[in-house]
Amino acid sequence: MWIWQQPTWPEFTFDFQRLQPFLRQAVYLQGKLNGSSRAIENSGLTLDAILANIIYSSDIEGEKLDARSVRSSLANHLGISDEVTFPTDKRTEGLVESALDAINNLAEPLSVARLLKWHALLFPVEGLFHRIQPGRFRDGPVQVVSGRLDKPVIHFEAPPGETVLCLIEKFIRWFNASRHEKHLDPILRAGIAHLWFLTIHPFEDGNGRIGRLIMDLALAQAENTTVRLYAMSQSINEKRKEYYLILEQTQRGGLDITVWLEWFTQTLSYAIEQSLTQIERTMAKVLYWSRFDQGILTAGQARVINRLLEGDFADGINNRQYMAVAKVSRSSATRHLADLVEQGFLVTGSEGGRSARYRLNKP
Repeated sequence: MWIWQQPTWPEFTFDFQRLQPFLRQAVYLQGKLNGSSRAIENSGLTLDAILANIIYSSDIEGEKLDARSVRSSLANHLGISDEVTFPTDKRTEGLVESALDAINNLAEPLSVARLLKWHALLFPVEGLFHRIQPGRFRDGPVQVVSGRLDKPVIHFEAPPGETVLCLIEKFIRWFNASRHEKHLDPILRAGIAHLWFLTIHPFEDGNGRIGRLIMDLALAQAENTTVRLYAMSQSINEKRKEYYLILEQTQRGGLDITVWLEWFTQTLSYAIEQSLTQIERTMAKVLYWSRFDQGILTAGQARVINRLLEGDFADGINNRQYMAVAKVSRSSATRHLADLVEQGFLVTGSEGGRSARYRLNKP
């Protein structure tokens, strides 16, 4: 029995007491991220977070995007750049427009028209081999299947096509009303919304991507901000096998979705922690370069220093690794490293000899 076949679907239940520690951690990290972001200019972080959400949300579905095209379109839409520095197409523009609509228009209610608009933006033209009808709900059955043709494994079967419109309208009413529900945690609301929409599976294709747009909209509403500093889709992509497994287990079970909400909340915390790490590295870079004159370095030396600041070579860099990164000979690497130590950019570890490793000279 699929979850949507339960007699009281979609009246979900969950163990709030069990979820409380995970929610407290997520809220704490949200506050920490908000505070950390104020210390630096965050327009670039916002672009990177939205870019990652678009790229990885498509990657989850097995579609590879050209990051340069998406970044160029995003920079233009965000007003960071007036020029399109890399060619874009209708597909790229549609992905960017739908992503920005989900996080920028917090006050606009979710509606059938808005969902159909997102779908049309995701599929601006019909495919040659898989004809998707853009901006239309499905009217037929859908199964998620893997394995051999003679021995298929059915991972999920969606509700009948003739019930889609009724189910979606009920979901939309709940989504819009639940934003003002005082007894429903807004993070849990985002997790419920994502699962509920994916279970209805209203489109022939693109359900995962639109489900993650709904998730982003709900999280933006939860934080009451349009500034995106973390990429939930990137973290889901890193945990893709877990994601599909927990969805399948939940959709095959009863209406208690505690396990799904626990996974969702933990993944949200992980996404925020990744962003905090990036902010810390950015601040470390700013502090480091405020102490040194980057202009006196060769291109290879600057590249090595920046790799170390990015967190690469956590144990320090040796002569051989320096050769590879700076693209110089062994003798040049030895000379460059000696110069960097003499000028105070690096310090030598205690290993000595050929095993010597060089680390950043941090205060």
